[in-house]
Order: sequence, then structure tokens, then C-alpha cells
Amino acid sequence: MPKELLNEAERFLLSKWDEARMLEESMAEVRSKYKEVFQRIIDAVTETHPELNASAAHVTQFWHTGCIGFGRKSWPAGDENWHPGIWIWNLRLEMLSSEEEEQPIAEIWVSAKSAKKCALDIPAAKAQLFDAAKSLLSPEELAGTETGDANDELLYFASPSKHELLGLLADGDGEKFVERFVTLFDLMARLVPALDKLFQSSPTETATQ
Repeated sequence: MPKELLNEAERFLLSKWDEARMLEESMAEVRSKYKEVFQRIIDAVTETHPELNASAAHVTQFWHTGCIGFGRKSWPAGDENWHPGIWIWNLRLEMLSSEEEEQPIAEIWVSAKSAKKCALDIPAAKAQLFDAAKSLLSPEELAGTETGDANDELLYFASPSKHELLGLLADGDGEKFVERFVTLFDLMARLVPALDKLFQSSPTETATQ
């Protein structure tokens, strides 16, 4: 017996094609606006922190969980899109709207390629950054800060929840959403001098050969 071309769910979709097409177009428009609001975040952060002259935002691409990050061109980059620095992950709308997906993560992150390029001592780097955080952050801010678990996760910061971000996104012109991210990046950017010192004190890959 030949296999059916469409399954039950696809047949239902076909019967509601006009409505589904309208929904599809609306979702595309929301994704476009979502991408635009992250450009506003990039503009605001780089205006306040011109030293963060490398940035990336991948918040609508299905090949990633959604992220935005800032770093410095002087820091050893693994590649153009994944520079070491301050990042927030798990931001794609599909992640934020699902109860089963992980919460957003804010952290200082360095790729394996970047760490190898400057022969970074990961355990020592985590300890140095946490010591710097203890002197730069208030007790309340430090309460949500801890060293990372994986080799590429150096320091975690307290992150907004999915529920909080969706609420801010739906409120008004999106400015409260932008401000929430800017505030968090302002906090994480206090560790930039410590990162400068960390990368400058690490021997380059060439020097270790």
C-alpha cells in the first residue's frame, strides 16, 4: 500500500492554509522586529562602551539558540563571529517561549580556539576573574555571579528569566527590553580591564612553540 503523501497534522494545516499563511507572515514580521531591537541594544552598548569594538547578535537564526555578545578586536578571536567576551545565550524566540528550553545565560565566554591561540590557563583565568568580580561588584550583584562549569564558560552572571524577557518585549516600544540588556552588559563590562590583563599576560600560541 503506498505511503500517504500528507500526515494528519499536515492535512489539517492544508485545510487551514489561509490562516496559517497569515500566521506565518506575522511570525516573520515579529522576527524582523526582534532582530531590530537587538541592533538597538548593540548601538546602546557600544555608545556607552566604545572599547567593546567587536559585537555579534544571532537571535533569529535556527542554527543557534540565539545570542548577543561583545568583545574587543585586540582579544584573540577564534573566528569573526565568535569572539571572546561577554555574552548572553538562549535568546531565540523559540527558546524564550518554550517551558522545556533552558533559561538565558549571561557569562564571560571564550572559545576553545581563542583559548588555544593565547595559551590561556582556564582554571587560573576563572579564579582571576572571580577575584576581580569580588572587588568590582556589590554584594547583591556578586550573589548571582559564579565561575563557569565548562572550559569555555569562565564566569556566570545572574540572568533575566524567559518570562521576564517576553514581558519586557511585549511592553510598549521595546525600550524596557533594551534597557534590561544594556544594564546587564554594563555590569559585565566592569570585567573588561580584567580580561585585558588576562589576555595580555597569556603567552601567545607562537611564543609557546
